[in-house]
Amino acid sequence: MPKGTTHRLPATVEPERYTIELRPDLSRFTFRGEESVAIRVIEPVKSIVLNASELEVTQAGLQAHDGRLVPAAKIEHLKDTERLRLTFGTSVPKGAATLRLVFTGILNDELSGFYRSRYTMANGTEGYMAATQFESTDARRAFPCWDEPAAKATFQLSLVVPDGMAAVSNTPIAEEKDLGDGTRLVRFAETPRMAPYLLAFVVGPLEAIKGKTRTGTHVGVWTLPDRTAHGRWALDESIRVLEYLNEYYGLPYPLEKLDHLALQDFAAGAMENWGAITYRERILLFDPATSSAQTRQNIVDVIAHETAHMWFGDLVTMAWWDDLWLNESFASWMGVKTVNALHPDWKMWTQFFGLDTIRGLILDGLRSSHPIEVPVKDPAEIREIFDEISYSKGASILRMLEQFLGEASFRRGLQNYLKQHSYGNARTEDLWRALGAASGQPVRALMGTWTRQTGFPLLDVKVTRKNRDARISLSQSRFVYGHILRPTKEKARWKIPVRIARAGGAKPTSFLMEQATASRSLGRSRRTPDQDWIKVNAGQSGFYRVNYSQDEWGRLRRAVASRELDAPDRIGLQNDAYAMTRAGYLPATTFLEFTSAYREEDDATAWRIIADSLQDFETWIADERYLDRLDAYGRDLFRAAGAQSGWDPRTGEGHLDTLKRTTVLGRLGHYAERPVLDEASRRFARSLQDPASLHPDLRGLVYGLVAEEADEATYETLWDLERKAALQEEQVRLLVALTRPRDKQLLQETLRRSLTDAVRSQDAVIVITNVATARPSLGRDLAWSFVKKNWDELYRRYAPSGFLIRRLVEIAQAFSTPEAAKDVESFFRAREAPEVHRVAQQAAEKIRVNAAWRNRNGKELARWFASRDD
Repeated sequence: MPKGTTHRLPATVEPERYTIELRPDLSRFTFRGEESVAIRVIEPVKSIVLNASELEVTQAGLQAHDGRLVPAAKIEHLKDTERLRLTFGTSVPKGAATLRLVFTGILNDELSGFYRSRYTMANGTEGYMAATQFESTDARRAFPCWDEPAAKATFQLSLVVPDGMAAVSNTPIAEEKDLGDGTRLVRFAETPRMAPYLLAFVVGPLEAIKGKTRTGTHVGVWTLPDRTAHGRWALDESIRVLEYLNEYYGLPYPLEKLDHLALQDFAAGAMENWGAITYRERILLFDPATSSAQTRQNIVDVIAHETAHMWFGDLVTMAWWDDLWLNESFASWMGVKTVNALHPDWKMWTQFFGLDTIRGLILDGLRSSHPIEVPVKDPAEIREIFDEISYSKGASILRMLEQFLGEASFRRGLQNYLKQHSYGNARTEDLWRALGAASGQPVRALMGTWTRQTGFPLLDVKVTRKNRDARISLSQSRFVYGHILRPTKEKARWKIPVRIARAGGAKPTSFLMEQATASRSLGRSRRTPDQDWIKVNAGQSGFYRVNYSQDEWGRLRRAVASRELDAPDRIGLQNDAYAMTRAGYLPATTFLEFTSAYREEDDATAWRIIADSLQDFETWIADERYLDRLDAYGRDLFRAAGAQSGWDPRTGEGHLDTLKRTTVLGRLGHYAERPVLDEASRRFARSLQDPASLHPDLRGLVYGLVAEEADEATYETLWDLERKAALQEEQVRLLVALTRPRDKQLLQETLRRSLTDAVRSQDAVIVITNVATARPSLGRDLAWSFVKKNWDELYRRYAPSGFLIRRLVEIAQAFSTPEAAKDVESFFRAREAPEVHRVAQQAAEKIRVNAAWRNRNGKELARWFASRDD
């Protein structure tokens, strides 16, 4: 569909109930279908228009209230607009009617719509199953429908499936009937009113382990039959998650059952189909013998996110895709809240800032970002907004709002919102109204500044001290990375919940900053002036950046080194320093000096964020003269943490200690710390003789470090291990390792194999992007050239999912010359690729920022590194 084409269907007909029968053919990769749709004609029409894509409708008729079936005089497939227009000889009168359709379609290989999924069991048995992925606009690829979120209806689905294969959908099976030809008819109970994109069905050789919640909801985890035991962790945790959400929302989960299905071919991480959540296999299965602590956490995190959708998104659905954030931001925020309640030792809110909030800040610091509430017209524009703004920024401002209103008021407002809009649709203002009523605060006026404009504020901090008294002055402007290109202060305004911590202070100072500037007296400090420090955005719940004078940065650096600040504040300061450097507010050397204060850091999330920022630093430098010196800096920074973690888990160590070990040892290996590389090599050699000797939490680490120095023989050994791996978690570990050799020929071979049958379709994106990012100076050019050379095939495969094709375009953002920006722009100017229009703009903007950063910091970096050599 051409970008910008108005996508909304005419409001003349509304669906009320679908009765659908589908017959998938897993040998020909096709399907046949019949459906009856009970409709309500709002005003007399001669044509009925609904959505259909890649379907061939062979029969269409309308049964009016008198029972007569009137065939359509004309059936038109409008491919450019993904519509089906049925024209009748006479006007269709106002009132109830039934639309009857017969159609055929294909089980595609694009991981969207109704598609085929290749499965492989541990014994090598292979075959195909059929699965669905309809969000956002692909239900129309499985059956003709009104494929809009507000077009809620009930669905009664029947599938004709081969004997020996299970069939799973949103609701329990109501009836099964043997058809005597090697197939059987499976009819499912009728669904509640819901949006078409939430319908789901899977046909394959699956088996389930099952349990129940305290209130009697049936919960199942469906897997291939040789790995059902690996669904136990997911089953146990999914029951706990569902019980927690039932209590929090104060509104019981409304369906009889909730299934979780593991699929080996799946584009997204997971999908919140009501009552039948689908997942990539590696995000749902846990093998105690081989799975890592990170996988254990990821499983609970994703289950919580998707189960939160059963209320936010499924029970109450956004009215149109411009309010997508009502689905995704709430699920992200609620998922973290749920996991934090169930596993408090995981410190999920600290991790949330370190991952979600920072992701949102990074994207929203671009001029080419977009508001949370953004108008969209067509499928390509809709797919573009499944990004860090709709997920991470939205979740972060909800976290900020909850802290501002108070947890009790916030929860009460959410409960009222869900009750009021159950089985219906809502818009952003409906949520603000409910939260405002529950809290007595002007929520709409406050939050409109965060959802309706692009970007976020930068607070400039000035502190005036007199003896032990201090006064703080704040000024706000829009933070943009492009400041390094064109230093200006953009005069956008936000209503900002500000929290300020001070050395020795018992309670932060809090207020709402509504004007361009604000000033507050902070009173007398218990500290002498030289020991005093002031930290803005205490607790890091605010979605904004903070910059200080050089003197205040120095005070905060000393506070970090002496561990006076809590982990979220230490992480926030390091990341603000990173952002100030990136945007040209601070010299690069200030960032490196500030980060040096973290040598004694013990928080796992802090180390991960430090590692990520230095990885970006490596990308920007893009100069071989400095990379060896950056390696030396990294070794010095991470060495104490690596020694403290050691290689082997200690008795009784916590979950976060385990995560920290893989981060710090991984970075030391990346920075060529010889003892770490040698130990990884030793453990790998032993594991080839005794696989159980390699601890699950060390597998990805060891594989990656060994791959860095791999010769051709070791490289092929890693491929052989990948082919023999029983679970996808292990396969992906090995695939990621295979993107890390320092030998260009081996990296080129990894790229070549990524588009063969050696790598699953969704995993090819992981391979290509990791070649680009693992060591940018080596792999960036190789990966981007590969993407351009194979663009037509990559676009065919991944454009329907939206986010996978965006990940490939994001590879280009690691370049750092003006010529590279022009190359990206000219490449996409010559191609019709509306799904990546915005991300290509963002990549070009980032490249120009990188180039400006190099020009500004190159000479000073040379002097700074030289001074460390002395």
